[in-house]
Amino acid sequence: MNVVAVRAPSAQTLLRLGRVSNLPTVWTNVIAAATISNAAADFADVALVGLAMTALYVGGMYLNDFFDRDIDARERPGRPIHAGDISAGAVSTIGFALLAVGVALLLRFGFLTVIWGLALAGAIVLYDAWHKGNIFAPVIMGLCRALVYLATGAVWPLLCCLPCQPF
Repeated sequence: MNVVAVRAPSAQTLLRLGRVSNLPTVWTNVIAAATISNAAADFADVALVGLAMTALYVGGMYLNDFFDRDIDARERPGRPIHAGDISAGAVSTIGFALLAVGVALLLRFGFLTVIWGLALAGAIVLYDAWHKGNIFAPVIMGLCRALVYLATGAVWPLLCCLPCQPF
């Protein structure tokens, strides 16, 4: 019987795959969308939406490396998959799991928020799988950012916050 030792990826590898240095841009998008939707938004709810968007973003970054692994092998051999720091299967599993976690965290906020979260997850996968050589890639990336706003805004529908005034 052969036993193969498999080492766990380092924290540095996991953080590098997730491109976590860009997370503040996601968080500021959530804060801006929450403020636009409801200036009195509950901090705990904003934090939970921020966590959901963090999971979606990081999952998307993992999937970006998964889908780009052949190109990275040629052009960026130091990337974690090709360098042997983590397997492609693990990156794919973690990436899709993070997308699922992100959407699941939005369940607390209702159907519309989940629908926008699913649309965001779909746009992320579309971008990651199809961005190389695609002239529409910047549009799809912009759609991903817009969907962060739409999913966040769906937590606090603007019309619910307006006082009812007779005309």
